Amino acid sequence: MARSKTPSYTIEFPLRIPLWQQHRLEKRFKIARIIYNSCLGEALKRHKAVKAVREYRLLLKKPNSSKRNKQLADIRLAYGFTEYALQKFVKSIQHKFKEHIGSHEAKKLANRAFQSVEKLHYGKAKKVHFKSVHDDISVENDSNDYGLRYKDGCITWGNKPTKKNPKPKNWLCMPIEPKPKDEYAQLALLDKTKYVRILKREIRGKTRYFVQLIQEGYPPTKQNRKISNDETKRVGLDIGTSTIAIASKDKVELRELAPACTVDERELRRIQRKMDRSKRATNPNNFNEDGTIKKGKLTWSYSNKYKKLRLKQKELYRKISIQRKMSHEKLANDILALGSDVRVETMRFQSLQKRAKHTTRNKRNGKINRKKRFGKSIANRAPAMLLTIIDRKLGYQGRSIRKIDTYATKASQFNHLNGQYEKKQLSDRWNDIEGMRIQRDLYSAFLIGNTKETLDSIDVQLCNAQWSEFVKHHNREITRLKQSNSKTLLWFIA
Repeated sequence: MARSKTPSYTIEFPLRIPLWQQHRLEKRFKIARIIYNSCLGEALKRHKAVKAVREYRLLLKKPNSSKRNKQLADIRLAYGFTEYALQKFVKSIQHKFKEHIGSHEAKKLANRAFQSVEKLHYGKAKKVHFKSVHDDISVENDSNDYGLRYKDGCITWGNKPTKKNPKPKNWLCMPIEPKPKDEYAQLALLDKTKYVRILKREIRGKTRYFVQLIQEGYPPTKQNRKISNDETKRVGLDIGTSTIAIASKDKVELRELAPACTVDERELRRIQRKMDRSKRATNPNNFNEDGTIKKGKLTWSYSNKYKKLRLKQKELYRKISIQRKMSHEKLANDILALGSDVRVETMRFQSLQKRAKHTTRNKRNGKINRKKRFGKSIANRAPAMLLTIIDRKLGYQGRSIRKIDTYATKASQFNHLNGQYEKKQLSDRWNDIEGMRIQRDLYSAFLIGNTKETLDSIDVQLCNAQWSEFVKHHNREITRLKQSNSKTLLWFIA
């Protein structure tokens, strides 16, 4: 049964289950990992076989057309590099474990494996990763009618007890217990469940199990949340690698991205150096004389000290990711409280992560400039994640983020008072507009918010109508920023 394309949202609950149920779950996750890795390996073989076809490589160099795309699809179909073909492949593997993993759960694992290799095939990923024993894993169904499902306050999975078999070996019945005062969870459980996902995570060195219910419809509105449903209220966003400028009719603000996400870089580097020394000491034959890792298939052995350090590193990254997501969720709510017509420039954050290609020298001292760009900042602040969260929340209102044409508008260079464009260096943080010093990012957000409906040019008349109000909010925000303790924000107004 295919999932319908109705709106949906996810709610998560921890599973508090006895030890015998944990053992059964652990066995199923182990089988799921075997099925996933088998499908991933088979998909990789088919991907390489398709890429080895000379005709396929020649077609890729030709201009995009419907005829050429059909020929490419026919070659992929001939070599079985399709989602349906991999679903057919997983049937024989699932049959061996049919008492523990249903056909629909196995099909979903095959789909995920194919989608991973598909990204590699189309150049959206550099490599794929097999699931190791230490990796977190999840299992999900494609419907709530059979197999893994939610019913009557419990997650059930496996064959039901009968008179002939009152205690089946693969039966699981795990109750969900939301907190009594959690009104959001109580209301969410009233909606129809599309399907169920079970997750395994390692938290503070202990294995924990969680269940996610994918509910049909829109999530309940929390009492303390203020969301503007006014489609006429515009919000302009100028997002960077570490900050975001917000401009609306009622407020102008420069915010730091994920300020609570404090990464202890020294501690991480210390752990990684210890892990590297331990790995080299226990596996001396896997390294060349110059210290590089040998090519080919290698067998690695890890000391107990290394395993403890690996757990410590994983826990640090887990805490960082949770803090970052919570911070982005709160910031997204603050932005949506200002208006529901959210506009932002189209940006490719992946290109900002890459090292610079050309070698340049500093004009002042003649030294070679570093080729590093914004990789670490983007990894820690995750600006693209914030835009995804805002777009998801707007989707509950039937709207989406409106992305303007960056190259056509040139918001960072435009002056709406004289209609001229002026190129600026990244280090220039201020604009001189008729004798007034206006912060560059805040001004860009103001222009982005006042673009035309075609999203390819600035609406100068609208800018002139709101200019005096923007200047008042801007000056108030600059005063606030000067009193801030954040070094990141102070640098943007230096």
